Amino acid sequence: MNTFRGFATALLLAVPSGISVPAFAQPAAIAVDREACVISGTAATPAAAIAACTRLLDALAPGEIASAEGAAVYIARGNLYAVQGEVDRAIADYDTAITLDPNRAVAFFNRATALMEKGEIDRALFDFDHAIELDPMDADARVGRGRAYYQKKDYAAALTDYDAAIRLVPDNPEALAERGDANERAGLYDRAAEDYGRLIAIEPGNAKAWNNRCCDRAVLGRLEETLADCNEALRLAPDDPTTLDSRGFTYLKLGRFEQAIADYDAALARNPRDPGSLYGRGLARLRSQNDPQGGRADLAAAKALDPGVVAEFARYGLGE
Repeated sequence: MNTFRGFATALLLAVPSGISVPAFAQPAAIAVDREACVISGTAATPAAAIAACTRLLDALAPGEIASAEGAAVYIARGNLYAVQGEVDRAIADYDTAITLDPNRAVAFFNRATALMEKGEIDRALFDFDHAIELDPMDADARVGRGRAYYQKKDYAAALTDYDAAIRLVPDNPEALAERGDANERAGLYDRAAEDYGRLIAIEPGNAKAWNNRCCDRAVLGRLEETLADCNEALRLAPDDPTTLDSRGFTYLKLGRFEQAIADYDAALARNPRDPGSLYGRGLARLRSQNDPQGGRADLAAAKALDPGVVAEFARYGLGE
């Protein structure tokens, strides 16, 4: 019913600082490559930026490469590989950067983010721990570790990190959205609704935030407020099947079965194999007493797609 984030973690990579070859040691070509490597937008293509990083590494003297300078270049090239989808090569560069400069938090943070892309959550947690130890004021590292705990279904630990991130950056929309999701998973729907309310104040055009608060308020029984949220979400994103499902669920709880069926019909026209929409429509059809046969067929189809849908609706106070 409510999936705020499709958790394929976007690579949010921190840019290294500290590249400063002494002026007497740098031909003009090295200065150009440094700019193309670290400020990759100055290069014609990502491949050109990677080539600039590689030339810069080749041009540095052995004493210079085994330093913070070299670590920064490896991080920059790792970022470029990561954005290109070459995650293993990115991790190899972050490994080298950490060997050269083990006190650089950004290298641990970026390697953790790349490891998350590979699904290596425990290794990512180890790196997030180090990044936070080296830079306790880094809100992004707290959000990253919160995501890792979320993937492990350790919602209490995830919430602790999201709380810390929001204390550091109170209006962080990413942290608010993800804390809202973690609160829902933990069954803390009132807190989730508060998080989405704060997010809406920051991003009033965020249709997903409106829909998620709609869902949370529906579960809490605040149904008239729920309808207002669902309607605003649909105004911002007309015909969105997730929001149509949410409003159908709200009408179902209100006992307005024909309106529930209409919304579920519209949601299923766009996503015909959604078990929640099928199960909700089945309940609405049965309770309206206008189409019991169709209702039973919907319930059977929903349970075939997801046997857990029965327990999910039961948690919301709705059963056969």
